[in-house]
Amino acid sequence: MTVRRYSGPTPTPVAGEYRIWLSDKPSEDFRRRFLELAQTREATPLQLSLEKNAASFTFVSSGDLRADLVMIDLLLMEASR
Repeated sequence: MTVRRYSGPTPTPVAGEYRIWLSDKPSEDFRRRFLELAQTREATPLQLSLEKNAASFTFVSSGDLRADLVMIDLLLMEASR
């Protein structure tokens, strides 16, 4: 199953933080791969936080939302493999 961005980014009450809703609730394998990828040097600045038992996650924008979304889409694609 391929998990993609369903909607977002939507601002949260925290300054600079956004929520992304996913197309499906992630499996445990997807969650594990996504969290591993979120720790890479390229993704660490986004401070990705996958919501437990939900099809969403939050991230802190680098200031360039378009570039952030490109990185997030690549992470989602890689984690879905």
